[in-house]
This record gives sequence, C-alpha cells and structure tokens, in this order.
Amino acid sequence: MRLPNRMMTLAAATLVAATLPAQTPPVSPTAPPAAGRGQGAGGGGRGGGRRGGFTQFTRPLASQDVLARGKALYDTNCASCHAADLRGTPTGIPLLRSGIALSDQHGELVGKAVAEHKSKINLVETDSVAVAEYIHSVLATLGGQGSPPGRNPVGLQLNILVGDAKAGEAYFAKGCANCHSVSGDLKGLAAKYPDPRALQNAWVAGAGARNPFGGRGAGGAGNPVTVTMPDGKKFEGKLIRKDDFLVILTLADGTRKSIARNGDVPKVEVKDPNEAHKKMVLALDDSENKNLHDVTAYLATLK
Repeated sequence: MRLPNRMMTLAAATLVAATLPAQTPPVSPTAPPAAGRGQGAGGGGRGGGRRGGFTQFTRPLASQDVLARGKALYDTNCASCHAADLRGTPTGIPLLRSGIALSDQHGELVGKAVAEHKSKINLVETDSVAVAEYIHSVLATLGGQGSPPGRNPVGLQLNILVGDAKAGEAYFAKGCANCHSVSGDLKGLAAKYPDPRALQNAWVAGAGARNPFGGRGAGGAGNPVTVTMPDGKKFEGKLIRKDDFLVILTLADGTRKSIARNGDVPKVEVKDPNEAHKKMVLALDDSENKNLHDVTAYLATLK
C-alpha cells in the first residue's frame, strides 16, 4: 500500500498501535492531553504550558474504545506501509511528519486521504475517523526536538505522597515535636501548601517568610548576631549587614550600631535559625528517603 507524497493514509494510524501498545493513553472522550502537553495554565510562553501551541498537543483525544478500534484498523490496513511506529517504510511515507495527520482535527483530512488512496482501502467514515484519532493519540506522545513517540507519554498521574503517614507521625513525634506542634505553629500546614511538592520543599528547606520550619538562613539580614570586641565587650542584636569591613546591627533598644572591621576583628557570630532543622534533615537521610517521604505524607494530613 502506498500513500501519495502529501497524503496520509488511515493505514498508518493502525500500525503504530501494534508496536507501541503502552503509548496509547486511556483518555475520556472529552479529556485533553495531560498537563505539560499544551494544557498548562500558562499561555504558551517559555515558562508555561503549550495552550494554543502545536495541534498534536492541544487537540482533545478520543475515548479509549475509539482509540482501540483505530489501532486495530491501523494494524490491519496501514502498518505494512507506514510502520507500527508511524515512521514509514520504503513503500509508505512517515506519518509522524505528515502535514495531513498534524492538521487533521477529527478525521476530515485523513478520511479524504484514505478515500483517494491509490491502493483502494474500504473503510466507512466512522472507521476512518477512528484511525485518525488513533494517529492523533500517538502524535500526542511525541517528545521535543523530534524525539520519538513515548518520550513524553500522556495521561500520567504523578503522586509524590508515597510515604506512610503513620510512620511519618511516629518519626515526627521523635524528631520534630520538641520544636513544632501540629496544634500550634504547624496547624493547617497542608492547607498553606496544597501542592505536595511545595509542602515537601518547604519543610525540608526550612526557609521562607511564612514557613514555620525556619528563618532566612545563615548569614542573612534579620538573623540574631553577636559582635565580640577585642576587649571582650559584646553587642547583640539583629543583623543588618556584614562584610569584611563593616558590621551593622540593630540593638535590643532599637538603636542602630555600625562597627568597623579589620578582617575577623571584631568577631561576628550570626546564628542560623535553621541550624537545628538542618541537622534533623541530615539525620533522617537514608538510601530510600523513606523517612523523608513518611514525614511528608504525615504533614500532608495537617489540613
């Protein structure tokens, strides 16, 4: 079977399914491709999704029963010439780059190509549409820079809450409860971080203005600082600025004090509010990150 140069046959669509069965995503009749394939909240800029971008990533996919029928039809009528992966053969053009396949919405262009195919293909309209929809489902899995189907599969649901919340609660009671309380500073924590990834990043990093797990980090403005003069006199307060030549701090009475420095004189000690938290994070480390995931799963329950 041979498809004219600028026409895509229905046969090609069925063939891809045969060799790439795992790449056919189960999608409902109205479900769009997975987020990141044109369905992100962004408007198509570099930082967002590809909404309004390439058709293969924004075109809604057909229901699973239609895709299954299209795969069977493609395997039977098209795969021998266009290959199971749509890359084409010496007797059939590659459908992965077919303008007809990429521009087709719901079988109108593919059906026309099938009807005009030089080697007669007898398919009713609904079957032509099914093949077209199957081809679309394969095109939706294409990766960037022309990488092959399956590199970016659609329909995936990623869940990082893989830990044991009960085990996490036990670990929290042992390693965290001395400084934190689920009815105090951590009350409603999961509501503040509804995205589990943000929640895990927050408690592991222990930094941020609204984060109960720590302050701004060592050496940062606003952290407690002690300046010890050569004669032993000490000034304590909140750090404003520190470098090799100057240290500026706010004293307890609210006055601002600037002290010249010559290398390490006077001695400046800045307390890291996250020191205890950093030690705790290191202590829970293990080869499988089990403790980390268990604690995250438990913190996610603090609604």
